[in-house]
Amino acid sequence: MKQLSLLFKQPLTTELREMPVPEPAPDQVLVANRLSAISAGTEMLVFQGLFPENMAVDTAIASLSGRFRYPLMYGYSCVGKVVAAGSCVDHSWIGRRVFAFHPHESHFVSLPEELLPLPPDVTEEDAVFLAGMETAVNLVMDGRPLLGERVMVWGLGVVGLLTTAVLARYPLAVLAGVDPVVTRCQAAMDLGAQLTFGGTEPEGDFVFHAAAGHS
Repeated sequence: MKQLSLLFKQPLTTELREMPVPEPAPDQVLVANRLSAISAGTEMLVFQGLFPENMAVDTAIASLSGRFRYPLMYGYSCVGKVVAAGSCVDHSWIGRRVFAFHPHESHFVSLPEELLPLPPDVTEEDAVFLAGMETAVNLVMDGRPLLGERVMVWGLGVVGLLTTAVLARYPLAVLAGVDPVVTRCQAAMDLGAQLTFGGTEPEGDFVFHAAAGHS
């Protein structure tokens, strides 16, 4: 069995690197990855060579803590199953489904405390969006929408749709979305938006910008 890793070699160039599957250290577990979400925003910057050089890739994620330079691995939203454990790790970890902030790899080793075990009622397909949901929740907490406000989400990509799903739980007067893609607008309605628009920005009390080019 081989470990496959997606390597960003240089701008606009990637390759699959094949290596032996790593053995977990005594305090580590081995995870077989099943799903790995692609970030259309940050990951596209890495692919296109637009990520600021000599900047830490992500200081909050151990596997991405180094400075940005090619070649590198990237990605931060994996769901898999623990298939082996080191001698110092409770072997009840083996068989657990877990989420990890980790680059795109078929297998990887990790400390157990860096993994998030999945509850039985959470599917792997839902869990792979946990990193995006973390962003959506932070946006809503920072925005602090109030009772009865009219709120609009501008841009209905992954983060925009997840933000819509969170806002749909708030007692708002109106929750609207804006995106030129019809299927995204329909997805926003399915998640709880009352209105969607194809490209013009109507007036609202609060606007969440989740489109490319906006923070």
